[in-house]
Amino acid sequence: MTTEIRRLIFSNEEALEALKAYSQKTEFTLPEGKVVRARFGGNAEYEIYSIKKTKLAPESDYNIKNSQRTVTLTFFSDKTLEQKFCNVTASYLCSALVEYCFKNKIVLPREAEKALDITDFNICLDVNMESFTDEDKPSDRLSLDT
Repeated sequence: MTTEIRRLIFSNEEALEALKAYSQKTEFTLPEGKVVRARFGGNAEYEIYSIKKTKLAPESDYNIKNSQRTVTLTFFSDKTLEQKFCNVTASYLCSALVEYCFKNKIVLPREAEKALDITDFNICLDVNMESFTDEDKPSDRLSLDT
């Protein structure tokens, strides 16, 4: 069996576009401004986050890996020169990115596992899919050696 690994890298602007569209669907309010930083939060942020128990549609329908992590997003407003912080679950942000891919006709295999990763400068959607070779597939033939 082989595993195909694909990484989609989103800029903060693309991630914000995905979050804005998805937050309108889920009636979640985001701070004003642009995303200037994203980082994984600790266990405390996840434990106090209320939306973590909500099963999101793409999460259940499109094999999004359920991660017990939060993502702390830093928003900066050019108008007020303020920074504001917003916590979302990794699954929520991953769902927003999957919806963004659908909207922009980026093909994602339904059966592939999708997970979120954050680098120093980008937000990433990792897509992992196992491919079976002929040797890995169970044989449909009956054995005559009985």
